[in-house]
Amino acid sequence: MQQTLNEQTGIFLWSLVMGAVLAAGYTVLAAARILSPPGRRQLFWSDFLFMAAAALLNLLFALAQTYGRIRGYVLAAELTSFFLLYGTVGRLVCRSIFVLKKLVMHIGERLTAPLRRVCGGLGENLVKKCRKMLPFSKKT
Repeated sequence: MQQTLNEQTGIFLWSLVMGAVLAAGYTVLAAARILSPPGRRQLFWSDFLFMAAAALLNLLFALAQTYGRIRGYVLAAELTSFFLLYGTVGRLVCRSIFVLKKLVMHIGERLTAPLRRVCGGLGENLVKKCRKMLPFSKKT
């Protein structure tokens, strides 16, 4: 079955949307990593699972849209929109979250400074326990 130019254009536009959705998902994953840094194994497996899920979604999407004949322009459009969006908006979001995390930690340390001065060791223990409880705090 031959596809018309209108169908191919629609498939191309849906491929751009699919790449954008995958970029948004990876941006959310990257933001979660900033707030709560994973270990090396967790980082590997989260990337691996995202890659496997994205590959499966891309395959199913491409097969459904092109009637079983995967076209190069479908994959090229998805890759292009993914890298453009993650490289611009995704990085901007991640940097903003990183700066916001540093600001929250700075404000938290400023607010607990009087308590640390008054209570001495008790205040330091409280700060250490708060840092352990908060997922995005620095490890001490």
